[in-house]
Amino acid sequence: MKNIILATHGNLSFEFKNTLELIVGKTDNIKCFGMTKDKSSETGKKELSNLIDSVDESNLIILTDLFGGSSANICMELLLQGHKFKLLTGLNLPMLLSLVTSDNDDISIDDLTNKIIDSAKSGVVDVNKAISERS
Repeated sequence: MKNIILATHGNLSFEFKNTLELIVGKTDNIKCFGMTKDKSSETGKKELSNLIDSVDESNLIILTDLFGGSSANICMELLLQGHKFKLLTGLNLPMLLSLVTSDNDDISIDDLTNKIIDSAKSGVVDVNKAISERS
């Protein structure tokens, strides 16, 4: 199993994990980080670094909610300093479900991230357009 960190604004990461566990059951390989307005970027960086240091970084995928957001920026800074985790932005529930249900020891991080990116994209559907195309 891959190590996973959800890093978002506010408590969104914790709520994603709670929602995921409603669907798939308890997950032990997911840690959460929330950047709040009361947390300085230095404090956030230290907290995220501690989470990263607590797992095998070569087997780590970090999902953030927003490219250019504070959590993603901290993670990018850590990557630029030499960390080796995989970082993806645009976290959504289909992406997270795909990650947890597709993960196994036989799939590489690159193959797994390609799969979850596809799941994230296909999870966005213009339902009105789909209905009108069926008519």
